[in-house]
Amino acid sequence: KQWYQRRVAITAGGLHPFIAKRFLYLPYPFLLSFLWLNSIAMKITPPTRMLSEEIKKLIQTANCFCFDFDSTIITSEGIDDLAKEAGKYEVIGKLTKKAMSGNMSFREALTKRLDIIQPTKTMIHNLSTENPAIITPGFRELLTELRLRNIDVHVVSGGFDNIIYETTKLLGISPDHVHANHLIFDDEGNYDGFDKTRFTSESMGKARCVQYIKAKYNYKTMIMVGDGMTDSEARPPADAFIGFGGNVEREAVRSVSDFYVTDFSVLSNLLRDFDEKRKKYRLRLCVDTTA
Repeated sequence: KQWYQRRVAITAGGLHPFIAKRFLYLPYPFLLSFLWLNSIAMKITPPTRMLSEEIKKLIQTANCFCFDFDSTIITSEGIDDLAKEAGKYEVIGKLTKKAMSGNMSFREALTKRLDIIQPTKTMIHNLSTENPAIITPGFRELLTELRLRNIDVHVVSGGFDNIIYETTKLLGISPDHVHANHLIFDDEGNYDGFDKTRFTSESMGKARCVQYIKAKYNYKTMIMVGDGMTDSEARPPADAFIGFGGNVEREAVRSVSDFYVTDFSVLSNLLRDFDEKRKKYRLRLCVDTTA
């Protein structure tokens, strides 16, 4: 009975994974101390959100993953990096938080921030050469795992392809798989607006963009991965939304995600685990056939 009660506690998500592995076999007198240690572990490294079998299957059988760019593929927000380059980071930071929390329409926030920053071609060049974006740890490895399984990767971002292309080129992601906003400059390289025809230039744009990608490439199962509320809006048409908190954790995003992770290695391991199970199944089939 006691063993069963401990299993229920683990399944309910009340224990940190590191603690849970040891909880089943701990002598009863030490339980109180161990539960106190668990409360500390939960505060220091919150576990990923519980993964249902349905979502796990979607992740492992998807033929397309769509990733947000800022604070997901890279560790920072591209527009904040532009703001730093322009010396207007503090003002822009507040607007970015409002936009990512869903408290302001995306186009309204985008227009206001760009009007303040007034980006130039020189700023874009400086960001690419002097202050290149830092790729989030574990993303390259996940990208490799996806490619090994012939799973397509698209970038769906409210950022700017003028900046994004430098990083996606390094990652080997094709330009036609990058769907983002585009900054417009005049002949002298000064800011002259942005392309308002892009899907991601307005609210719910990511949902429309994912729908377009799904129809164009005839994908059966698509997964959206990102850190913001605008990413969660892409499900549907995406079949599942994985919230990512490896750079910035947002409780609002965690609450609406099908699965929430703070480390890309969790997804890489899920894909490997699926492959191992398939190999074992095929091996059993071979053994049964030759028997």
